[in-house]
Amino acid sequence: MRKARGFTFLELMVSLALGMLVIGAGVKIFSQGVDATWVVSQKAEMQQDLRAVQTLVTKDISLAGAGLISGQGIALATSGTSPVIGCDQLGVCPPNGAIKYPCAPGGGCVPTLYGIMPGPAAGIAAPGSPTKTDTISVVYSDTFLALNCYSATFVKPGNTVIFTGPVNPPPGTCIMPPGLTYPQPLDSKAVGLQPGDLILFTNSVGSAVGEVTNVAGAGGNPPSYTITFADNDPLKINQSGQSNDLTTISGFTVKTPNGPSTTGTVANRISVITYFLKVNPDPAGLTAGTPVLMRQVNGLTAVPAAENVVNMQFTYDTYDTAGDLLNESNDPGQAGTVSLNLIRKINIAHLAIRSQMAGTRSALQATNGYQGYDVQTSISARNLSYQNRYTFGP
Repeated sequence: MRKARGFTFLELMVSLALGMLVIGAGVKIFSQGVDATWVVSQKAEMQQDLRAVQTLVTKDISLAGAGLISGQGIALATSGTSPVIGCDQLGVCPPNGAIKYPCAPGGGCVPTLYGIMPGPAAGIAAPGSPTKTDTISVVYSDTFLALNCYSATFVKPGNTVIFTGPVNPPPGTCIMPPGLTYPQPLDSKAVGLQPGDLILFTNSVGSAVGEVTNVAGAGGNPPSYTITFADNDPLKINQSGQSNDLTTISGFTVKTPNGPSTTGTVANRISVITYFLKVNPDPAGLTAGTPVLMRQVNGLTAVPAAENVVNMQFTYDTYDTAGDLLNESNDPGQAGTVSLNLIRKINIAHLAIRSQMAGTRSALQATNGYQGYDVQTSISARNLSYQNRYTFGP
């Protein structure tokens, strides 16, 4: 009988080494494929988020000044307390505190609402960055709520207004959004007025802005609503008896009970939209937290526009008092020497976003830390440019 023979020890070791080599190479290739997929998916997510937030910011900036008084700033009431931007009904303000309205050029400081209100270095520095971010506030009229179809009647002393609806069908002067046959109810939970909304009133006496503090429906046909603009509102807009407050255009000034008569009062809801960065802390305390770009409308609660935004810087093309063009200025009048109405172009110098996770688990470029994208673009402030150029001159 033939004697059966197995593998020698040397043959076994060689085959084992070759097998491990093949398996190791396969695992390496698979691991690199997984890492590449992870890196690419993070890049795609960053691009999508950055594109979405860039579109949102660009759209808001492009509307700056729309529906406001042509090419003019709107003076706000102030005494010992100045009106602020960015605080909600619960008193929550941006991380660096409430943002103040800019002063009108000239002596003293009259807080003024402009179509664009820059905030150079007024924001926070994102984790890992020594540079403070900018804030920006843009203002335009809300064309969705047909508030101007209602007649507005001031109640003495002027910080309460009764809005009365038009007849049905409304007259041709009532301009409504497409698809509507009658203005929306002002107490609607979806589109109606709510505490924190800002209303611009204009009549034969002048213009003034008030912050809604209470909304009450009185019913009837046509419908009637009582809107209160009480003092001590979160944004400090309502200051009864002070210059530029609602009481000064109501016809019932505090100092002169039989004040000037008012005619043709028109009201529009305006949107003061502010972008700023904040950091949401890490519940586990393992990282410095997640930087978030916030979008706030008037005195309502700020909502996240995009996570992991780590930088936001703006520059502006404007004119100085001599009429000279200032390209890419960081402070276009915030110091109080140049009117913010002379801004012609807004440049997004940096809008940067990072990946959701650091690349510590990747064998590719992500091992160096977070991935990131940075975009730059320019937006024309056409509502300011055209109004100033053709209505009020250069």
